[in-house]
Amino acid sequence: MNKQLSKKQRFNYFLINLISFASIFLILGLIVFQLLQTSIYQTVDHDLQRLATDQKFLQHQMLQTERRQENVSQLGKFDTPPPNNFQQQVILWSKDGKILNEAELGSRFYDFQNLTLSTDQLSTISSIQTKDSNDRTLQFRSITLLVENQEQVAYIQLLVNIDPIKGTVERIKQILIICMIIFGLLSIALSYFLSKWFMKPIMISWKKQQEFVENASHELRTPLTIIQAKLEKLFTKPNHTILEESETIALSLDEVQRLSQLTSDLLLLARSDSNSLTLEKEPIKSNNFLNTVLLPYQELALAEEKEFIIDLGEDQQLCFDKKRIHQLLIILLDNALKYTATGEKITVFSSVKNNEWLIKISDTGIGIVEENKAAVFERFYRVEGSRNRKTGGYGIGLAIAKWIVEEHQGKIELTDTMPKGTTVILRFPV
Repeated sequence: MNKQLSKKQRFNYFLINLISFASIFLILGLIVFQLLQTSIYQTVDHDLQRLATDQKFLQHQMLQTERRQENVSQLGKFDTPPPNNFQQQVILWSKDGKILNEAELGSRFYDFQNLTLSTDQLSTISSIQTKDSNDRTLQFRSITLLVENQEQVAYIQLLVNIDPIKGTVERIKQILIICMIIFGLLSIALSYFLSKWFMKPIMISWKKQQEFVENASHELRTPLTIIQAKLEKLFTKPNHTILEESETIALSLDEVQRLSQLTSDLLLLARSDSNSLTLEKEPIKSNNFLNTVLLPYQELALAEEKEFIIDLGEDQQLCFDKKRIHQLLIILLDNALKYTATGEKITVFSSVKNNEWLIKISDTGIGIVEENKAAVFERFYRVEGSRNRKTGGYGIGLAIAKWIVEEHQGKIELTDTMPKGTTVILRFPV
């Protein structure tokens, strides 16, 4: 992946994250602000509605105006105490829209002298505003009630001043805006961090894919070059018989077989990366299966004057992918035979206990140094290039072996065989 494409992809991730976080914070801020504002005004409207339904309170206000408190004592106590501050006010109106309780309002009357009577929304709470004596705008929540059977008072209007509430709401809005700015800056930082974090596995995967293609191309080039050279050699000797060039033909066929095996392994690795391979598990007798795989290798070892020991425990019926486990054992046994000299020993041990199938393949060959043990499971890794050219390895066998073990939820590890050699330990859950 080139730098330009990487930067573009990272920028796209950054924008997606930033827009997502900004949208979440903005929606959350709007919801919080709307809920607070609604809650505050609901409290005001509730108090206003309570006053509007208190008949004794309303009668007290009308009598106070008509009789100038001469007969107020006749009513006794009322349910709701009369308003004694500028937050709540009562205005009594005549039919022609004149304020009747001017004396009770006192100096506050000048704040309401610009107010006009509106009968469009009787018994409904609404917002109104007016100018006071200093030309300042005053805002109220108001409800106007129709008064029946009264000579002078035609309407009674209850008002609650909401200027302090408006101020509180504005302060809340300012605080939320500041918080949104802070969260916005945090969103930018977090989006930048997440864009790098999301890109990291993509870049690692791309790098692995690039290395895979490069290594595969290199490995494929070698047998193709050999085949090409051998065929070109045949063209230089058109009069030779097949028997005379049998060695050249045999070498070409060997390279074709190696090339076929390599392409099969590469295809397997590619499919394993895309998770397009599935295991076909079936119940199988462990010892019968192992003997089928091991006995041909025992014969090969005897032919090469190498000791091959098979130590199998009690036969158990296990469930696994026969084809893949067979492939796994062939990879490990091939390596054991390749790197074990004449006269040395190879031991295969198998047992099932504690819900675990344990397989050990030990040899007394050249062994693997400690620092290379983890790396040998990487694709195309070679401990020694010269040795692999001699044995014909491509460095992908153990990578396939590790994949097969992990697909069976197992574990694979390498240990030293004393006094020399390597032991491969396989553990599968039963």
